Amino acid sequence: MPDRPDISAALRRLLLRLHFYAGLLIAPFLLVAAVTGLTYALSYAVEDVLYRDLRTVEPGGEHLSLVDQVDAVTAAHPDWAVTAVRPAAEEDAATVVVVDDGVVRESGASAVVYVNPYTGAVLGDSTSYGSSQAGPMREWVSTLHRSLHLGEPGRLYSELAASWLWVVALGGLVLWIARKRRSGAARGPRDSSPSSGRKPRRAGGFWRPKPSGSGRSRTLAWHGPVGLWLVAVLVFLSVTGVTWSRYAGEHVTELRAALSWTTPALEADSGASGGDHAAHDHSGAAGASPFAVALLDAVYRAALDAGASDPLQITLPSGSSSQYLVNEQQRSIPLGQDQFIVDTGSGAPEVTEELRFADWPVMAQATNVLIAAHMGLLFGLANQLILAAAMLALVLMIVWGYRMWWQRRPKDRLVGRPYPRGGLRGLPWWTVAVIAAVAAGVGWFFPLLGISLAVFVVVDVLLGLYQRFRKPPKVNGDGEVQVSRRAALAGATLSAAVGAGVAMAVASSQDGGGGAAAEEPGVEPFFGDRQGGIETPAQRHALFASFTLSDKALTGEAFDTAMVAANLRALLEDWSAVAAALAAGEAPPKARIDGDDQFDAEAVAAGLDPARLTVTFGIGPGVFAKTGLEAVRPSKLAELPEFDGDKLNPAWSGGDLLLQICADDRQVVSNAFLELRKRAVGYGTLGWVQQGFSSPPAGGGTPRNLMGFKDGSANPKVGSEVFDARVWAVDSEPSWFEGGTYLVFRKIRMRLPDWSMLTAEDQNLTFGRDRDSGVPLSGGGEFDHPDFTALDRSGLPAVPADSHVAVVHDAPMVRRGYNYDYGFLTQGDVSSDAAEDGHLDGHMHAEHPYDAGLLFVSFQADPQAFIDAQEKMAASDRLSEFITAEGSGVFVLPPGAPEGGFVGQGLFES
Repeated sequence: MPDRPDISAALRRLLLRLHFYAGLLIAPFLLVAAVTGLTYALSYAVEDVLYRDLRTVEPGGEHLSLVDQVDAVTAAHPDWAVTAVRPAAEEDAATVVVVDDGVVRESGASAVVYVNPYTGAVLGDSTSYGSSQAGPMREWVSTLHRSLHLGEPGRLYSELAASWLWVVALGGLVLWIARKRRSGAARGPRDSSPSSGRKPRRAGGFWRPKPSGSGRSRTLAWHGPVGLWLVAVLVFLSVTGVTWSRYAGEHVTELRAALSWTTPALEADSGASGGDHAAHDHSGAAGASPFAVALLDAVYRAALDAGASDPLQITLPSGSSSQYLVNEQQRSIPLGQDQFIVDTGSGAPEVTEELRFADWPVMAQATNVLIAAHMGLLFGLANQLILAAAMLALVLMIVWGYRMWWQRRPKDRLVGRPYPRGGLRGLPWWTVAVIAAVAAGVGWFFPLLGISLAVFVVVDVLLGLYQRFRKPPKVNGDGEVQVSRRAALAGATLSAAVGAGVAMAVASSQDGGGGAAAEEPGVEPFFGDRQGGIETPAQRHALFASFTLSDKALTGEAFDTAMVAANLRALLEDWSAVAAALAAGEAPPKARIDGDDQFDAEAVAAGLDPARLTVTFGIGPGVFAKTGLEAVRPSKLAELPEFDGDKLNPAWSGGDLLLQICADDRQVVSNAFLELRKRAVGYGTLGWVQQGFSSPPAGGGTPRNLMGFKDGSANPKVGSEVFDARVWAVDSEPSWFEGGTYLVFRKIRMRLPDWSMLTAEDQNLTFGRDRDSGVPLSGGGEFDHPDFTALDRSGLPAVPADSHVAVVHDAPMVRRGYNYDYGFLTQGDVSSDAAEDGHLDGHMHAEHPYDAGLLFVSFQADPQAFIDAQEKMAASDRLSEFITAEGSGVFVLPPGAPEGGFVGQGLFES
């Protein structure tokens, strides 16, 4: 089966880190914007209550003329020049007269006087701000939302929030979809055909919260679905909100002008104009003449006759101008944004120019509509309630985000760790170039986003370099640098070799050849986000050892759960220190039971390089009850059932702890096991040990099992999206286990004598692949997915339905098997009967069966994947005739150890 490129997985890691840091550092700005935006959305209703006595009247009779109403205002405020009038549009609405009171307000708000249109009584004065005609309260909230009342510097906060909001929202959407896809891939496809009797699997918790478990996973079960529903609103608010900003807003304006998307407007001689973001009503400041006021009613009727609809604003001419600008003020559905120039120069008012909203450019119309929706005007109260709900949800999203960060924390820290870096390193150069180009373009258009992103990257790189090179040298008790014995021996050997080489060069001038430089010893890192031995390319030798935690001291005194937990921690700390040293080619720390004159297991591997040694630690199902840690037990960890056809030997099954020790040198493996086993004294007892080998072809490729077939052809590429989905634990896990996986171990004995009696064709049909090439019998390449619809020459399926490939091809797990060959064993050494083991009389020795086969190891995000596959094998896989499982176990593999820490550290800090 061909693998997807690992680009998507690396991009996901990069996006996860960006989303984490953006959410962490930009969230305070988003939180302020959300809280002030929530306040603004609610301020409409509050303002209606606060200013009801000014804005509403008791209906009664006919309206007075506009001239009479303006005269009432002039009589009450003779020093205030009238600049515009908004006739009452509703029966219970007051007429609004816009005046110049001589006060210049920073926000650009205009003074207004409210008049009862029926009686001419002046109800009071206030201010009107912006195209939404906000009162003082909403004006104050709007300025708070936009600039925190800090002037131009304060606008940087809102621009930063608006610039990043769409990045955080879309990034979260991609991560949530990818997470659920990986979760679904990890469960594998489900047969939902009518014959199966099964219902199609639904994506649990994708569209609506389905909280389960505890800790970070429970919080994420709310954060993800709520964010999914919220993302469209957040992107909309980000895109429309950035148009008000200082720097990105200029680019938006330039872009609209270049594409002819600007909002058109009529201009009277007074210079009045309108626009989407008008900071105040452009109504003139010089005031209107009494003659201009006297013609108000006639101008109003002329505009209505031309098709204008209330509510209207009539801006009076100033000086000698005879042109009135009449603007429709309806920002809600149905929109009214038509504009008219009414000229009285010829005596009778007549409409000389008009600009209909329907004639605006489409994008200008869309901009006007979207801005109205952003301001809560488009759908009235419903619009405001939607905005309020969105802002409240955003506040919850931010709180949940910080809570998840806190829930990821180690026990002795206040906050969690960031997601690992390295996403860019996993990408090809051309992808990095594309990302850099896109980031540069986005950063230019959104300057504050670009500057802050650049700061993030620079600081992150510097921190990474600091952490990479800060590791201090080891020192002894006197503060002197400590050099390991192996390093000292290597240094001495190197010095001797150099001296010998110099002597040989002096002694002989005839040898002009130069020897090739020795290869650098293979070292696999021990510390990291994930344990080695999972993604690591398979080494040639492996040893699996199971231990049972002791519930009694060597003296016979019983341990309580707290003591067992303390012993487990001490053992994992000790094992981690030993494994880290051995993997680096260093001498391990002295065991607590060792004396100065006791046997030093390091001597077993003296002179050998680490040979890519990895040590992987697993924890069995019984540990959590023994240690009192049931509350943080991984949700899917349970003992495996015994399947049909199994003949399990309890002595080769289960266990509390598992060591998987792999290296390219068998003696290095044995040395590591001796060192680690010694550390378990007093903490646990050895249960069983299995040893295996894997021999890849000389030219590279997939290794073969003892049946002669390639083993692992269906494994996805390490680091690919498929690999990550199959292996790494996702939903419903305790937070400490994130980045871990489940290991299933099976000792599978092969009935090789019976197998060897089959023809090559029968063997191929049993596996569903060609033995020599590994290609599916349906054709293609070794890594191609089998075509189960393909027919052979006889018209039968090319890949039989009961072949091994057909039965388990869709199992969402990754295999890492090793062959074993223990030779002839006595009957007491084996668990299955000799007569049932395929060792027929006359072929070999029935009383001394041959024990060889496969140490099967699989990694999966959910052990149910293995259980499903094994049940299908037991029911219909013809390969089952030739194999018998004699050992079995399931373990959780915790995430990797942090630098200087130990594997399983998060378990004790959760």
